Amino acid sequence: MRTAALFLIALAIVATTGACASARVMRAIEPAQTVDITSVATLDAGVETAPKPDVRTVTFKSLALGRAMPYSIYLPPGYAPSKRVYPVLYMLHGMSGTNDEWREYGIFDAADRMIRSGEIRPLIIVLPQGDRAYWVDHALPTDQEAWGRYMAKDVVADVDARYRTVADLAHRAIGGVSMGAHGAVQLALNYPDTFSIVGAHSLVLRRFDTAPSYFGSQSDWSKRDPMQLVVAKPAMAKRLRLWIDIGKDDPWAKLAEQFNGELDTLGITHQWHEWSGDHSASYWCHHLADYLHYYDTALALENGAGFGAAVRLS
Repeated sequence: MRTAALFLIALAIVATTGACASARVMRAIEPAQTVDITSVATLDAGVETAPKPDVRTVTFKSLALGRAMPYSIYLPPGYAPSKRVYPVLYMLHGMSGTNDEWREYGIFDAADRMIRSGEIRPLIIVLPQGDRAYWVDHALPTDQEAWGRYMAKDVVADVDARYRTVADLAHRAIGGVSMGAHGAVQLALNYPDTFSIVGAHSLVLRRFDTAPSYFGSQSDWSKRDPMQLVVAKPAMAKRLRLWIDIGKDDPWAKLAEQFNGELDTLGITHQWHEWSGDHSASYWCHHLADYLHYYDTALALENGAGFGAAVRLS
């Protein structure tokens, strides 16, 4: 009886929170972020469960940083036995996060479920490690670590070399949460030959007076700040497929709204979503399916009929 009750509770949780059902993830607002994962339900071993996603961790030598760096990678159902090539989605973590942050939120489980059900097309998902570096090339005489080049060049090159990717601009998307959202937008504008599909989830923007010191002088900062970049490079920004979302109670919402207004003023087409919620894991978990649908649609629009249709996998 107790087992049956637990099973019904678990089903209710799945229906409510999707890929976040198996864990409770709590993350504080930047810059001090912590993660606590607590199991909420255990089902009998006899209950049928979904296949586990094919997830791996890779460590490679970054030329830009001069050291070994890890990334987590998800391979879609059917990858191993096929010779098919796949588009790639890169998802960047927030401040104090790691290359497992999005995995903790359930993105691999959500993608696997949605691919198997035919909701989205198969794709590879990569979660790089970015420390607390804002995914920018640092601009201090004592700190010139090239985190932007590392992400846009080294990580992408390693993934393309190891896995069956479609190694071109149209089949590559980048997104991020919080600090990672800042990174995704500035990387697409500073490395336009690498990314053209962008998702900024709970976008954090830093004014010059609040930016980390490694953003450098005000001139250096302007080359790393998404707001300044779209003003300086409107034609480049107009070629992006760009999504921005923010919680109405997010402390960074006001700056994100200003960014949305600037895009409107410049005539830059984009998707803007302001939803209920704050700057927390519960918000990001709740919208995982929205994010994956966006990237699937953007990749399809970028590639037309050649991208193929979503197919239910039995």
